[in-house]
Amino acid sequence: MYTLILAQAVLALALIVFLIWPLYAYLADPLRLRRFPSASIAGFTDLWAVWQQHRHNRTLAVHAAHLRLGPAVRVGTDHVSFSSLQAIRDIYGHGTPMTKAAFYDAFASTHFNISDAREKATHQTKRRRWANPLAQKSVVQLETALRPHLERLITVVDAKAGAELDMSRTVMHLMYDFISTIFYARDLNFLGRDTTVGPAETPSGVKYETDLYDAMIKSSHMSSCMSWLPNFHSLFQYFTQLDARWSKSDRLRDFTLAMVRHRLSLDTARIRAGLPPLDDLFTPMLWDAKTGSPLCLELGELVTESANMVNAAGENTEIATSNIIYHIAANPPVLAKLRAELDGAFDWRQTPIPDYACIKDLPYLRACIDESLRLRPAVDCGLPRVVPEGGMMVDGTWLAGGTVVSVSTHTVHRDEGVFGDSPEKYRPERWLTDEAKGMQRGFLAFSQGGRACIGRNIAYFEMSLVVAVVFSRYELGLPGGGWVLGVEEHFSSHTRALPVGVARRK
Repeated sequence: MYTLILAQAVLALALIVFLIWPLYAYLADPLRLRRFPSASIAGFTDLWAVWQQHRHNRTLAVHAAHLRLGPAVRVGTDHVSFSSLQAIRDIYGHGTPMTKAAFYDAFASTHFNISDAREKATHQTKRRRWANPLAQKSVVQLETALRPHLERLITVVDAKAGAELDMSRTVMHLMYDFISTIFYARDLNFLGRDTTVGPAETPSGVKYETDLYDAMIKSSHMSSCMSWLPNFHSLFQYFTQLDARWSKSDRLRDFTLAMVRHRLSLDTARIRAGLPPLDDLFTPMLWDAKTGSPLCLELGELVTESANMVNAAGENTEIATSNIIYHIAANPPVLAKLRAELDGAFDWRQTPIPDYACIKDLPYLRACIDESLRLRPAVDCGLPRVVPEGGMMVDGTWLAGGTVVSVSTHTVHRDEGVFGDSPEKYRPERWLTDEAKGMQRGFLAFSQGGRACIGRNIAYFEMSLVVAVVFSRYELGLPGGGWVLGVEEHFSSHTRALPVGVARRK
């Protein structure tokens, strides 16, 4: 009897939460959003976004809605997606009063990091710590640290000559090795071991091994689905505990915790020996850059901040680099032009790994990179922001305070009015025209404004060197039959396997 009563109560609560209340809110329309066309039932329930995200299809669904319904589309009960240059300036531009939406709370841990911190003051404090270490003049000093990993890349790919290699997996191993070295002063040799299994440690000190990539991608799937129901994060998190993928977030935390504790032990040992602490990309979280005084950040903040940096500089750069390699390999005329430019910059037979100074200003190399980032950025979804109290104009339309807004990166990046003819085609030459400066206004691969990706410089540094090494030395053959590299969208748009036939260039 009590079981029946409980079941009836749960059913009644579900009807109220997911049917009656959404219907009331839709009809009451406190934000006046019924004037916007809606993507399917998105204006009535945020479960539409959750379902599309679960299917790894939300970005494409939003893009399809824009193509069908116009430049302003309702994609949530309180969310409007735009696809214009003016909307980019209004939502993301420098000086905008907008802040990040509650969407980002789903990715937060015990502390907010530089990416998910919603308060501007908190974000600015964190950004100042990284401004100098991630500036261009500082990033190029990492070349010595990257070179051994590029040498290992050559060894691994050379060994596959005449055989097939998953280039996406190989690049992933390379990026994680490099980032682990420059953040944690620890080379995990994922590339040499052909695995992403690494050390982990629980908060209580129990040590074990876990698969970093598996933990990251599974926990990212759960978090990205949760993110579109910000009012139900706690409830949603409780029910998702029943899904084994949710436990992967603990494993990701434990991997980062093991690396952080290792890095802290290095500074502790050096200080006890009378030596100065290490100077690497973990340093900004430990020591004040001006005074040299310890910052004394809590362990939880060190873990979530460094995990975010490793995720961005490792995972997202791997996604971008794999897509660049795919696009170039799939377009022989592009490859021929790129090779001619690279051959004119360095002798790959004598110097298989060029100095960054030799390639950093090569225009066609940069065009190849930017064109791939346009078609397949690592983060392809629209990044949500909140209209401030009192409301404001977005793309010529007045929106009430509390409205969530975003710009569909996927849609803007395919706008003929911004990027010229055939925007669906990979054509690096478009970045070498007089219109290139205007195209930057619609380029969202690293977002724009005060919340733009702070790791932009290190990303271009890594991508440029890897692309130069790979295509100066190897012939890569893609599968035939019009094969297309697959994508699996979480928060980032992960590449699937990139199988290539490898041959040494003659």
